[in-house]
Amino acid sequence: MREALALARARLGLTTPNPSVGCVIVRGEKVVGRGVTGIGGRPHGETQALAAAGALARGGTAYVSFEPCAHFGQTPPCADALVAAGVKRVVIGCVDPDPRVRGRGVAILKRAKIDVTSGVLEDEAMRLNEGFITRLTLGRPLGILKLAMSLDGRIAAASGDSRWISSRESRELVHRWRRECDAIMVGAGTVIADNPRLTCRVAGGRDPVRVVVDARLRTSPSARVFRQRSKAGTILVTTPTNLARARDRYERRGVEVIAVATHAGTIELDRLMLEFGHRGWCRVLIEGGAHLAGSAFSAGIVDRVAFFVAPKVIGAGLSAIEGLKSRSVRDSIELEDLSARQIGDDWLFESRVAASEAHTG
Repeated sequence: MREALALARARLGLTTPNPSVGCVIVRGEKVVGRGVTGIGGRPHGETQALAAAGALARGGTAYVSFEPCAHFGQTPPCADALVAAGVKRVVIGCVDPDPRVRGRGVAILKRAKIDVTSGVLEDEAMRLNEGFITRLTLGRPLGILKLAMSLDGRIAAASGDSRWISSRESRELVHRWRRECDAIMVGAGTVIADNPRLTCRVAGGRDPVRVVVDARLRTSPSARVFRQRSKAGTILVTTPTNLARARDRYERRGVEVIAVATHAGTIELDRLMLEFGHRGWCRVLIEGGAHLAGSAFSAGIVDRVAFFVAPKVIGAGLSAIEGLKSRSVRDSIELEDLSARQIGDDWLFESRVAASEAHTG
């Protein structure tokens, strides 16, 4: 199962709109077949592993990180393929939350008298495809808020300078995360201050879609994010009032412009994330700045946080999160399952937002 999860993890972010599923087929003490979901979601991991195993799959055990599908989509059900191959046992990491599949893949296997064990390394299996699960259950992608800050909670100096707060190792890790996400989202202030490319600069990586939230059209059409050469597109999100002007300014550069309703002058990010869910996206990396971070928390679209804390004290500067106003400590955002690890000179704090805090608005 660990090998099946490792196969799936290596393909994470490349299988949208499908989950990334690894499959290892064992006969006796020997691995006879390995497979993982193809780029774009097909072919599925089970069919890849069965093809590699051939006749040796009969009587063997299939270890699958995610419940085999049970419905006809663009490919036949993987549960039926495992039955037809004659495997004797199937070990499953976690059950698929898709209503078309949930428990049905297991039922198909059991009806064929195949021994089924589920829930093996379940937490790891669910975490791996947490984005897919979030989209299936909430209708939107998993929202991951990443911030790099000083020890005193600043993401930039008073002058606006923020290069570089985090270490080289931390920045390299973020680039790997970009490869695993369908989109990276920033606010207009980040584009104005940093003029970022928002690309994935690691070997074998692929760029996420770049999303710029700009209600007042403050960003220059000549900013690097809008003229970056990439197979991935760029989206400018603005208000319905500014839609026509935005199209005139940005679309000539190949930028997609979409309008989202506002509340109290702020773009409703929960509506935006539902649009991304309709597109089949599973993971969105929210990289700031401070106002976007506060708006994302307020909209309930942050499911996980990843805060890189550098051993630096900046003093006067930009706070990590702006616009999030808690009346009291009791009203603050609750985080769960906090973990910490050292990345270069920095400390990375990762946590899950309590279920009651993350919602669809």
